[in-house]
Amino acid sequence: MSNNNNSTVTINGKLYNINTTTKLNLSGANLSSLPASIGNLKNLKELSLNNNELTSLPESIGNLKNLEYLNFYNNKLTSLPASICNLTNLKELSLSENNLISLPKRIGNLKKLFRLFMYGNELTSLPASIGNLTNLEMISMAYNELTSLPTSIGNLKNLVYIDLSYNNLTSLPESFKNLRSDIEITYNENTYNRNSFIPLFKPKRVSKNTELFNIAFSETTKISDIPKNKRVYIKKNSNVKNDGELRRLYNKNGMNRYMSTRNQARLHGNVFTKNNIEKLTNKNIVNKNVYLRNFKNRLINLPLNNLNDTVKKIKTNLPSNISQTDVNTIVRSMKPRVLQKIFNKLKNSPSNNRLRLMNSYKSKGLMNNNDIVVLQRKLKFIDNSNKSPPTTVRKGMNSNNVRKSPYI
Repeated sequence: MSNNNNSTVTINGKLYNINTTTKLNLSGANLSSLPASIGNLKNLKELSLNNNELTSLPESIGNLKNLEYLNFYNNKLTSLPASICNLTNLKELSLSENNLISLPKRIGNLKKLFRLFMYGNELTSLPASIGNLTNLEMISMAYNELTSLPTSIGNLKNLVYIDLSYNNLTSLPESFKNLRSDIEITYNENTYNRNSFIPLFKPKRVSKNTELFNIAFSETTKISDIPKNKRVYIKKNSNVKNDGELRRLYNKNGMNRYMSTRNQARLHGNVFTKNNIEKLTNKNIVNKNVYLRNFKNRLINLPLNNLNDTVKKIKTNLPSNISQTDVNTIVRSMKPRVLQKIFNKLKNSPSNNRLRLMNSYKSKGLMNNNDIVVLQRKLKFIDNSNKSPPTTVRKGMNSNNVRKSPYI
């Protein structure tokens, strides 16, 4: 609450002057909530709320426009107020050790941010706007539930450190290669640079050269005899080639027996722990050229009204080595053919129905305003060409001898 002259704010029994308070440390104060009046501390630059019992933050926190450092490590927050995205002078934000399941969509507004800590939460995804934080130098998102990273992560070209440890990542966006090559990446107790980290997420595949390591691990010498859900490999450079081909494969049951009395082991020149043992996921890998050729042929034979829905459906279930960019490239290459289909349909439609059809195709993303102008011009030419030319009746001739003039 505020006092009578509105020059101070009372928090946890203490008074703070709204004009002169620039730093406020409320860490370990056993706070379960904050008063809305905290937003009146207009000159506040540093706010520490670590080690409390906060379950929410007031919307008024977004009024602290001069705030540069905001830390609320180790609380019980499950969400953040949207107004936090108004703190455009923030340089450091610590959200770690809470129960956050998502970040505000406009988190990318905090463009002066250079350190972001959000480890130890329950985040399953990151908003695309995080790619707007182009001044970020350090970000920690370890111990969350992330399965993927947004494509926009590749915009963070000033990033020198990122911690991705102990998430559920299964892939990296293509844009990850745009990060600086010397970035330090911490991942499950290991440190990588960009070029050594990316291969970890290339689809792993068994080839005719993959060896089944069967001593003490399996009773068979045939890979096909091992159930697919029992196939594991060691995620170390000695066992995975740069193109994702596996040098050796193991039976999960045998590997579990082997590691049951060991904290670490050495095979094929590398020391490894249980954390390096990965299940071989049955990712769908196809011949890219054949897949895209068949995809294009399928689109060619589709009715116009089904085109967009089919493309969207296909994008939701792509093989692991086919990207949405690959699909979009094929779709763009189809545009002349699509416009020809539209033109043929319009040509056989009543002229008073054509504009409605073109607007319908435009709403489905099959054409734009420029395309409409071009098609209208072509249709007008066709219509004029099909008009009956004027007739000429020569004096002394009856109507049966009338011939059409060759001139329009």
